[in-house]
Amino acid sequence: MGIIRPDSFSGVLWHTLDSYTRNFKFLLLFAIPFLIVLPLALLLPNFASFGGIFLRFGSISRDLGLLDLLFIAVAFCVSLLLFSFGLVAINMVVKTERTLKTVSFYEFEKIEMYTFKLFAVFFFAFIISLAANIFLYEKGLHSTLGALVSLIASLLVVFAPQAIVMDNQSAKYVPKNSISVIFKKLPLFIGYLVVAIVLIGIVSQVFISLAPSIGSTATAQLLAVAINALLIVPFLEVLKAQIYLSKYTLL
Repeated sequence: MGIIRPDSFSGVLWHTLDSYTRNFKFLLLFAIPFLIVLPLALLLPNFASFGGIFLRFGSISRDLGLLDLLFIAVAFCVSLLLFSFGLVAINMVVKTERTLKTVSFYEFEKIEMYTFKLFAVFFFAFIISLAANIFLYEKGLHSTLGALVSLIASLLVVFAPQAIVMDNQSAKYVPKNSISVIFKKLPLFIGYLVVAIVLIGIVSQVFISLAPSIGSTATAQLLAVAINALLIVPFLEVLKAQIYLSKYTLL
């Protein structure tokens, strides 16, 4: 039997499965914010697709008033804050395990700081993406350009939770850190994307196929979102954390 290299995808996946199974109860607990985010997101003008929630902004100017927009903004910020807390907590679990250290009360006090820092990073990336898409929409340019801007913004923050929690990275250095990890660990990152697509796709297809027995396609889609929130998102975040930590050969 060959030795599994810790910086190979098989090594990273082994660490992920080991960490996920041994800390499942904590990960499930910290995934609850993701599940809380779901009903908050459902209050917004949205549609559920492929296990995720997507906002549609095309008809906002025609259908929504000032109070409606204010309500959406507040719900979005609350959802993003809860989402940030869940990601920070999951990464704290992985950090504790991989460094073989007991997290002190002082370290847990940092969760609040990490959460608001991650929230600020995500919020800034969202504003950039939203502003760019609105600008392109008003100019009548192809929506593919907007999707490209959103993709770039996502790549700039994809490893933001890990950079903030693992290295206490300043928010202004997070985009550079995230891109650096992607390029240095490109095969691992591609593997992460494949695993994410496969897992989310399987969950979504299973519930879509069960829609006739469940009685409602919409209910089946929402159940898929709930399973993804409780089980799949934490697993993918642990996998992302292990990819990030693979740059430290001693871990």
